[in-house]
This record gives sequence, structure tokens and C-alpha cells, in this order.
Amino acid sequence: MAQIKSLPLHLENLRKIFIKSVESVRPANLFDRTKYALQPKLDENKRVVIKIQGKTFDISRKRCHVVGFGKAVLGMAVQLEKSLEKRLVSGVLSIPLGTLKQFKDDSSMQLSADTKIEIFEGAPNNQPDQVALEAAKNIKELAERMGENDILFVLISGGGSALLPMPKIPIQLEQKQNLIKRISLQGASIDEMNIVRIALSDVKGGRLAVAAKKAFAVISFVISDIVNDPVDLIASGPTSPIRSRKLRAHDILKKYHLWQDLTQEVQNMIQNDDIPETPGLNNTIYIVGDNKVATETSVSESVVLGYNPFILSTSIQGTIDDVLKSYKILLESLKRYQNEEITEDDFLEVFPFDCRIFKHFIKTVQMSKKAGKPLLLILAGEPTVHVIGSGVGGRNQELAMRMSLELFTNPLLRDVCFLSAGTDGIDGPCSAAGAIGCSLVVEEFLKTAKMEELNKFLEENDSYNFYKNLCDGCFHVVTGHTGTNVMDLHFILVS
Repeated sequence: MAQIKSLPLHLENLRKIFIKSVESVRPANLFDRTKYALQPKLDENKRVVIKIQGKTFDISRKRCHVVGFGKAVLGMAVQLEKSLEKRLVSGVLSIPLGTLKQFKDDSSMQLSADTKIEIFEGAPNNQPDQVALEAAKNIKELAERMGENDILFVLISGGGSALLPMPKIPIQLEQKQNLIKRISLQGASIDEMNIVRIALSDVKGGRLAVAAKKAFAVISFVISDIVNDPVDLIASGPTSPIRSRKLRAHDILKKYHLWQDLTQEVQNMIQNDDIPETPGLNNTIYIVGDNKVATETSVSESVVLGYNPFILSTSIQGTIDDVLKSYKILLESLKRYQNEEITEDDFLEVFPFDCRIFKHFIKTVQMSKKAGKPLLLILAGEPTVHVIGSGVGGRNQELAMRMSLELFTNPLLRDVCFLSAGTDGIDGPCSAAGAIGCSLVVEEFLKTAKMEELNKFLEENDSYNFYKNLCDGCFHVVTGHTGTNVMDLHFILVS
């Protein structure tokens, strides 16, 4: 299908806002903030110290080491190496396959020429492999070598679960991988998947911190990719014991009808899970970045481009069907309110988000109308999709495709634009971060195809090929690996 002459300016602007928002949560920008400045300094007692969020660590005569696993940890390690210089004596990173090539020309992602950090690139398509397993073994061995004069820095970000696989005996890596994949395809949340991962792991759920219990200090820096920033679940919490015991691995496996497929030996191992209660008094964890940083940037960038922004939520969860239903209710009610068909009280009754923000939301809507500026609704989080087809794609592209159909079929919403994309630059096992949704998407498709064919793409969960073949992929959002990950961003533009 031929490329259309040009996309409407609003659609290009949504893409610009997304890219700027992602830039704000790259490690070089996150660690540039004062509270995470790690440059060692002499204090009044002539001790060499670093200060993190007001806490002082004496690193005099200490050996510093770093381990890391996740999509953002290369950039985090670069910042740490620049700060500690020769005090950093060893390290191991487990990063996604292709990361070094992706960022070969990016100075903020380059370790020093004489770096002491060993790098493993593995887990293609966010699936654990033998390279990631070897990296995990090296990371745990380094932690176990720590002594009273050693400080271990642990860098953690989204994707860390797949990049730090160390299954408990008798589980084999391939068995664990297949089990997690089956749960994912059935629409399990990231919380559920990580609780199962913890139960099957010899290094997650606080066990890495336990391995380093003899260290002078274990200091973890985390870039969050889970709603509400639960440090015990991000990358399956290698330095934090699981805090919530409401969900147990065997309950989750039963919920998705997978428990009966396990051997009795594996069932016993899961039921007798021995997650440590405390990884040690030497253990501190800091969240250095999350989707709140990204959405704040979305606000500032949208103002520059002439929009009136409002952050509706940073905790979008549930299935794509649930999310789509909420967005449809919101937009239909908003349009009816703007057309004075319903009152403010009527709108509040069906408002699908936190009612405590409603008054502020209404004020923003009114300001937009008065100023004649489009309203940009900003949301963030990570919904799930239940895959039943054999197509290629991810939750962002599928949500954008379904949203396009909703906006096309409802005359009230024809002028609404939508963008859904993952801040890691990856949406499912493909090259796109996400896609744009609007009535124009369906209009362009129907120029050369029928609605039955669009429905077929939906049935097959084949959103990637739908967008790839539509107007030379001009509605795709493609960034490549971004070197960070704070879940997904959703933008809804209402004229």
C-alpha cells in the first residue's frame, strides 16, 4: 500500500512527544539529577564519601563492584563508571542482544576503553537463553565473593527477569521459559509472571542480596517498569524479598490451568518456596526513574507544541479490552459534556479513573475550550493482551489498531488521535515500539481492502503486519532499543 503524502501534524507531534518523554528516562538524564550524583567527595573527617538521597556512604579504602541486568543497565553502568573511575574494580552486565550495536555511536552508552565490566548480550526477544544464564551465574559468583571491604552496586531495570535466569533444580531453563511464555500468552500481568519467576529462581526474590551478605554495602539503583514501582517485583526483585504474599506462585499457575502440567517434584519445590525474609542490613534500594518522570516530560513537551495536557493516570493495568472500554467511556462522555448533552455530575458518574482528579480534569477541559487548544490526555502503565492468534505484534500495536476501529466507527470520535508505544522501543517480538490509532488508519486501509480483512488481522493478533503493510508503515512508531524502560505511554488527543 502506497505511502500517503504526509501525516497530519497532530500525529507527528504525538510521535515527537513520545520520543522526548523516552529521552527523559534514559540513564544519562536520570543520573544527572542532583540526588543521584555519585561523584566521591571528601567530608569534614577526610573520608571519601558518596551521598545518595541524603544518605552518606563511606567508600574510603573500599573496592567497588557493579552487576546489572535489564534494558537500561548499560547506560546506568556508564554513569556509575564515570563517577567511581578507578574505584570500580570489577563488574558483570547482562543486557539485551543487539544493545552494543544499537548504541555504538552514542557516547552516553559507551563504557571506558579499559573498563573492568564484563558484558553479556543475550535474551533475544526478551526470552532467557544460555548467554543470559551464563551471565546470571557470573553475577551470583561475584556477589558471593564480596567481603567487608567491598561495595556491590546492583543496576536493575525492566527486562531484568529474562536477563537473570537461574532456575532452581530440578527446573531446566527451557522448561521455565516455556512456562512463563504460556502464562504471558494467557494475559497474565507482569506481577503474576514475576511471582512465578521468583518461585522458580535461585537468584531472584532477594536471593542476590543474600549472596552478597558479607559485603560492606549492597546498593541497588532501579528504573521501574511496573505500576506503582514495587521493588520486590521489578526484574523479579533480586535484592528485595517479596513483600506481598497475597499472590502465590501455585495459585497463579492454577488460575491459568498450568499447575497440573508440572511434575510432582516441581510442584513440591514451588509449594516449599523459601524466599528470604530479609536480604540483610547492608542492603539499600533506590528508584531512580519511573513513568512519572516520563509523563512530566510529556506535559512540558505538549505545552511547547500548543496543547493543553492532563495526566489521567500512571497506573494503567488490566487487559486491552478493559483499557479500550475505559477509553471509549471517557471519550464518549467527554464529547457529550463538551456538546452540553450531559452535566458535570453525569460525567463524574461514569468517569473511569480516580474521581479525586475529576475536578482538576474538568478545569483543564474548560481551559482547553476557552483557549482553543486541543486537549492532550496522558496515560502510562502496562496492560496485557490474551493472544489467541498466530500473528506478530504486541499490546501497544494491538491497542492502537483496536482504538482506530473504535474511532472510525463512532462519528463522535472521528477527530480523536491516539498513540500507544513502549518506552523500551520494543512491542512484542518485532521492530516496532507501538503505533498510532485514528480514524485515518481505517480509512486508508479500506481504500484497498475490506473490513473483513481488518477483522482478520485482529483475530490473528497480527497488528505488526497490519501496520507494516499500511501506507509503508507510516503509522508505526519505530525507535529501536531505547536503552531504558518505564512501561508504556498512551496519548489521547482531543480537538
